[in-house]
Amino acid sequence: MSRIRIHQIGSAILLASLVSGCGDGAGENSGAVATSNSVDTPVKTAETSSSKIGSSAGITASIDSPEKSLVDKAEDSKSQSSSNTSAASSDEAATTLREIQQLRISAVPADLNEAKAARRDRNERIIDMATRVIRLTMDDDTRKAQFHQAIGQLLEARFQLALAGTQDDIDLFYGDVQLLNERDPKSIAAAEGVYYIAKFAHTKAGLLGKAQPVWFETFSHWAREFADRFPEQSQRAESLLFGAARSCELHSAATKDADLSTRLMTECKLCYTALAEKFAASEQGQEATASLRRMSLAGQQISQFSGPTADGGFVSADEFSGKPTLIYFWESDSTEFEKDLLPLLEKIRKQLPTDRLRIVGVALDDDESTMNTFMETHNVPGQQIFFPNAEQRSWNSPLVRFWGIAKTPTVWLVDANGKVISTSLSHESLVLQLQKLFK
Repeated sequence: MSRIRIHQIGSAILLASLVSGCGDGAGENSGAVATSNSVDTPVKTAETSSSKIGSSAGITASIDSPEKSLVDKAEDSKSQSSSNTSAASSDEAATTLREIQQLRISAVPADLNEAKAARRDRNERIIDMATRVIRLTMDDDTRKAQFHQAIGQLLEARFQLALAGTQDDIDLFYGDVQLLNERDPKSIAAAEGVYYIAKFAHTKAGLLGKAQPVWFETFSHWAREFADRFPEQSQRAESLLFGAARSCELHSAATKDADLSTRLMTECKLCYTALAEKFAASEQGQEATASLRRMSLAGQQISQFSGPTADGGFVSADEFSGKPTLIYFWESDSTEFEKDLLPLLEKIRKQLPTDRLRIVGVALDDDESTMNTFMETHNVPGQQIFFPNAEQRSWNSPLVRFWGIAKTPTVWLVDANGKVISTSLSHESLVLQLQKLFK
């Protein structure tokens, strides 16, 4: 059975689990990841093991321990002996869920500090109310919908507190997810918990990824764990895998840290591979397959690369032998292309004439007139592949879709024998590669 592991503070280990009734098995499973001593610094490993969530001494999760659950069950057996009491509990659960919904959308003060305090108070109240509903519904199979609504509200509140709060808030968040996994790792409730942990890692990566890129790795681990254990939740699994893969790929290309770039690219390929294998028929699964195809192209003979040009001609990889070829994907509204890559391409064109270096652009503008206007006011070198069919332009370009292009501008380099040197060249590495080719 998979477990979730977080940093253990002190010697207290929270080993509580839910009593029966925590949702029916729905083919979902949960994940494993670690956090660190600080709120903003994750541990960069995630593992499937028998490790359990650690808890600060004195900190308890909002869902009951087995001992308390046994007491509650004994008392519940008495209090729910009559149908009238059961009906009253049902009414209380429904009323509390409605109150939570109203509280969720209630206004907060305009002052930032007051708003922060108000949101914290609101989330703490929601946790208390949701916990009450969980206790009322967890043993009644006819009230699973209310139980799962309460789980969702509790996890959302825990998620918000963990994002804005302290390490204790994070521990409580992870602790509640662990409880759901301890009871039934295939339940809907457990799946919801793991999804929220993945969502937490994703959010942290977005907020802190540049300064603390290990969050991208953490997100990748959670995404793969979720997909492994909850393949039936295909929409969520696909979204997590693709988001993690693409995030790791883009940050790998942007960083100047070679070791970090390698690690992130490994995570990227793992997520793309899981997506392509588990969800091959989906749109994102096909895009993952295309991305992996591109990533494996270095050192291979280029093929499946052709298209009509803006001037009425045609470009084909069959013609690439004889001299090196520089390929770049671009959009006219890209500041990076206009300010950084385009001046570099102009210098390269001046130093390496067409009889020494072939330059091919793949224009990804939606509108032909926009592209033409840009080309009239800028020196855009090389033949420009541009599809006349409007449905094959921009990110719907057959070349983009077949090769899984992740961003623009993107630069490829092919040697004189038609073998691909790289499909992810930075400006600096492009210059170095060209110097090697034309010593």
